[in-house]
Amino acid sequence: MPEPLPHQVDVLVVGAGPTGLTLGCALRSLGVDHLVLDQADEPARHSRAAVVHARTLETLALVGAADELVARGLPAPAATVRNRDGVLLSAAFHELGTPYPFALCVPQETTEQVLGARLRQLGGSVRRGHALIDVHEGQEGVTAVVADPGGTARVVRARYLVGCDGLRSAVRERSGIAFTGRTDPHVFALAEVAMDWSGPVDAFTYYLSPGGTLLVSPLPDGRFRVAAPVPPDAPAPDLAAVRRLLDDRGPGGARVRSLDVSSTWRVRYRVAETFGRGPVFLAGDAAHVHSPAGGQGMNSGIQDAVNLAWKLAAVLDGTAGSGLLGTYDEERRPVAEAAAAFSEQLTRAVTTGTHELRDDLVRSFGSTPRLTRWLATRLAQLDVRYGAVGHRVAPGPATTPRLGWSLLVPTAAGVAAARSAVAGRPITVEPAEDRSDAVLVRPDGYAAATAPTAEVHRLPDELTAWLHGPG
Repeated sequence: MPEPLPHQVDVLVVGAGPTGLTLGCALRSLGVDHLVLDQADEPARHSRAAVVHARTLETLALVGAADELVARGLPAPAATVRNRDGVLLSAAFHELGTPYPFALCVPQETTEQVLGARLRQLGGSVRRGHALIDVHEGQEGVTAVVADPGGTARVVRARYLVGCDGLRSAVRERSGIAFTGRTDPHVFALAEVAMDWSGPVDAFTYYLSPGGTLLVSPLPDGRFRVAAPVPPDAPAPDLAAVRRLLDDRGPGGARVRSLDVSSTWRVRYRVAETFGRGPVFLAGDAAHVHSPAGGQGMNSGIQDAVNLAWKLAAVLDGTAGSGLLGTYDEERRPVAEAAAAFSEQLTRAVTTGTHELRDDLVRSFGSTPRLTRWLATRLAQLDVRYGAVGHRVAPGPATTPRLGWSLLVPTAAGVAAARSAVAGRPITVEPAEDRSDAVLVRPDGYAAATAPTAEVHRLPDELTAWLHGPG
């Protein structure tokens, strides 16, 4: 007999894709009582995401999942745009200031396997075959009605409910949160294949040709992800269709040995009107969907999860006031809107206009180092910041990733003063000789406050005021 659902938890997570699994890992790391449910009996194989970017790997390192994922993926040092005559643009990741100077090419299925295994290592689990039927909000949180695998309705009460349940989110719909936007005329064919070919095997590459656009992303074990815009009524591509796409739009000479997975996906640009309303929150595709161009969607969802997790933990243990949860929508919704706009720009750049015009525009962009570095930084999501202070703090070579507060100080004398200032608080003090000031770093790796080293003693009190100030 399966273990019965608990009657009450602090956080109920609906959806066990990459976002929900990351949220489960983060909540478990922070000691938060939670439950992760998914209506599917087993993980889906028809996944879309095939690239994990640098900022996402930095984020996954905080929950102990990055190293295993890197070991099972294929690091790509650049994203390129080519035609059959050569490279039009190359956005290099190896020059970026990150422990992960690459885009990791890895199937979403593998990402979910790694996150699921990490959740189990932490003592957590996913309760599969459980579908959310209804949600009722009350003064103490939510009452969720859930159908178990046998179809029996169960009731789970939770202080907070998080919908990580994708495009057709039951949490979003039952909570009445609008999902505004539009459906784009573009439809993408997606396939994972085993093949031999003459193209790059260490970069994800867009091909521009008179026949249209093609994206080829290498995966481990000699496999590749192939994506291409196709007519709106096109079916999921079979082996012959994939071969035609590669012959018509790629460098030619590809020998496709097998087709593992194929599907089509209609592009939608939608962002929820709010990522949090009362005790209900949305993350990942439940909160935002857009074009797959640039591989931004899953990466944004994973970062949603960690941003929300530490805030939920801080409110639940009394470290922060409930107003802190309002900063989740304030911070992450603008990021989602920017990612949607960026992916739309990329889609238009490689699908509109004549073939010659596309080539000329991309070649001009690619000949400007400042622009290609901007593109690499933007793709890697290393440019995200929250307000005037909330810039990303790059992990140092001697830093052990952890989902907790840290205070970086530039001198030995500053370290001693900082340790005295944070005595009795859950803040780790770390030397950072490359800095000119002290910075208080949030659990998700963004700056909360900065000060000259001589004034490091005031940062812990600023932290307390900030945690209890919003709302």
